[in-house]
Amino acid sequence: MKCARLASLVFTAALLASAEGAWVEAFTDPGEENPAPPTGQPRAEESPSAEPPGTKRLGTALEEIAKEDPLLARVNGEEIRWTDIVESARGLPEQYRSQIEVIFPALLERLIDVRLIAWAGRQAGLAEDEAVRRQVAEFEDRLISETCIRREVAERITRAMVRARDDAEAAGRAARAEVRARHVLLDSEEDAKTVIAALDAGTDFAELAQERSLGPTADQGGDLGYFTRNNMTPAFAEAAFELEVGEYSRTPVKTAFGWHVIKVEDRRAEAPAGFFEMRARLQEEMTREMMDEVLRALRERAEIELYPKAERTQ
Repeated sequence: MKCARLASLVFTAALLASAEGAWVEAFTDPGEENPAPPTGQPRAEESPSAEPPGTKRLGTALEEIAKEDPLLARVNGEEIRWTDIVESARGLPEQYRSQIEVIFPALLERLIDVRLIAWAGRQAGLAEDEAVRRQVAEFEDRLISETCIRREVAERITRAMVRARDDAEAAGRAARAEVRARHVLLDSEEDAKTVIAALDAGTDFAELAQERSLGPTADQGGDLGYFTRNNMTPAFAEAAFELEVGEYSRTPVKTAFGWHVIKVEDRRAEAPAGFFEMRARLQEEMTREMMDEVLRALRERAEIELYPKAERTQ
């Protein structure tokens, strides 16, 4: 009966998983900057009260499975439960972990195989093998360390703390200058000088790019769109950012790709990154800082002996 119940819940969850937009990031606030929705899906601001279809039912189904933690299989007497399936998926990429109800059959088969191989190894006495015991001890230390970091550091960093850090740093983030430019890419300096002469005579830059440029943007009249200094090679960026809007380079510009003639079409300031873009980096920075504090406190209380004797780093 329980197996039938589990199968029903997993099947329901799998059906609901196909609903577009079911996976919403936990940190995203209504009205904040959000990733672009799937094609054809209205943005959040267009229907602020609407929830992605299937989200509540999917969450409810998976929560019910987690609470029941049903028995899924026994391998030579050793139980495999739903929580074991979830734990076995932790090392998978996020796109798979977030669809555990879809890949559930494959995860169960994989876990059965792992238990079978482990059982065979124990039968062969590998649990008492010195190399195995050493690696088990190393894994235990690593697992305890990771759990300690998660509980003592990562879980203590709240969303409000990250938001406050972002607010404090936002004023110091300067807008980055961008230019929109076209270019004509050529094989030789002489060809580039010929293009410059044609421009001096009044030929349209976009037409010249379409006719003469060897670059992939030739069909677009050499249009490169907007870019910052860091987006281009140094020589190209330096030449482009020295030009005023409407100006073109009077001398050819040499890069590893060939010889360029550049024209600047527009300039603008790129808006500084907002909370949505900065959140992950801020969390990482705060975790590292808090971890440094924890380690410093542990070192102060610990008895550490170095061999050969060396000066201890505080």
